[in-house]
Amino acid sequence: MTDGAEFLVRAQNSDGGWGYRVGGMSYVQPTAAALLAFADPNRAACGRARDFLLSLQHADGGWGIAAIDDESGWMTAWAMLGLTAFPDAQVAVANGASWLLASEGTRVTDPAARAQAQQMFRIDSTLRGWPWQTYDAAWVHPTALAILALVSAGRSDHARIRQGVEYLLDRAVQSGGWNVGNPQMIDKPVPATIQDTAIALLALRAVGRTRDEPRIAQGLEFLQRAVAAVKTPAELAWGAYALGEWNAQTGDARARLNELQRVDGSWQMNPFITATAILANRI
Repeated sequence: MTDGAEFLVRAQNSDGGWGYRVGGMSYVQPTAAALLAFADPNRAACGRARDFLLSLQHADGGWGIAAIDDESGWMTAWAMLGLTAFPDAQVAVANGASWLLASEGTRVTDPAARAQAQQMFRIDSTLRGWPWQTYDAAWVHPTALAILALVSAGRSDHARIRQGVEYLLDRAVQSGGWNVGNPQMIDKPVPATIQDTAIALLALRAVGRTRDEPRIAQGLEFLQRAVAAVKTPAELAWGAYALGEWNAQTGDARARLNELQRVDGSWQMNPFITATAILANRI
């Protein structure tokens, strides 16, 4: 995907980061995603992006969403993923891992409240996941990202990884896949989404879980059905990326994704979506 990479080079901001649109303020997430898409730490653009991410790390080891955010949160995982390939950034990555390992979503452990959560949401509220921000409840999306980041940082043997996996498996939608949070709300199931399912499956693959496990098999089946019906580049990219990592059939998802690429090499002139599309095409 040379054209997509060339678009990212042209779209890089002067501070070394990328935004969600050309010329937009630089954020951690699209910057880290661009680094993953390049997969070449020796490129000049990657060196500038590394420096940008390092400049945003807080004293506690975490990252916020951008330079304007002085509170560490879920973007810590994205920053770590973007920096893992740089030997001279490993101290920063290790400090980020320490911050993630000390972070967890609020939990409900009182027996009566736990039973109520099980009845209303079909979840085990005692399980440890990761939140978007400190003191928030745990959610599927940041939990999966934290697992991916900690595995990439060499912490796959930590107990928090195993707890995060238990959390993800507990939050699976009964019909297959994941959404951003609970599988059920009172008496109604909450449908799965493509991006949350993709990220959960990527995390579960990273820790060595197998597709013969029922919840993983159901998640892959949901993702294949969903991707076959969607038309947006973000959903096609995430779906094809996760299915490809699992060596699962993607149908015509990549072909339909690439039909949406613009003549400037981008998808929707969005660096984050473009980086994800490059990752989807790499497999």
